[in-house]
Amino acid sequence: MNPMADQPEKNPNTQPVELNRTSLYLGLLLVFVVGLLFSSYFLN
Repeated sequence: MNPMADQPEKNPNTQPVELNRTSLYLGLLLVFVVGLLFSSYFLN
């Protein structure tokens, strides 16, 4: 059930772009949540 392990050369751009996009969104969400936590910490 690993598309990247099955076809690493057929889709060299499709899967990594999706993974990069999801990781980018997760990173932005994580930074936003951590910033909110730190801001509430410093404000309180």
